[in-house]
Amino acid sequence: MKYNKSNIMRNAWAIRKSANVSMSVALKAAWALEKAMMAAEEIGKESGWNYRVVANDWVKYGKNRTYIATRIYTNAWNCKSEQKVGYVDNFTGEFFAA
Repeated sequence: MKYNKSNIMRNAWAIRKSANVSMSVALKAAWALEKAMMAAEEIGKESGWNYRVVANDWVKYGKNRTYIATRIYTNAWNCKSEQKVGYVDNFTGEFFAA
């Protein structure tokens, strides 16, 4: 399992700009996000169907979060199910499982 370090650093800078946090916290959040995406990727591979890993940013009520989910599709790309993995709090860099 290799991590894409370029993608991690790109995400860290985006988190730093959007959440206005230190680079240390942004890197923690980016690493947690990458690990959650890898876990979502494994869920998709185990299903045996077509899948997509989805990450949605949510900023409201003084919170900044990135939600991760795996969407399983049929062979005709109709959405069969959505399995939520959890979210990363971009202010603290912690991952919370669903």
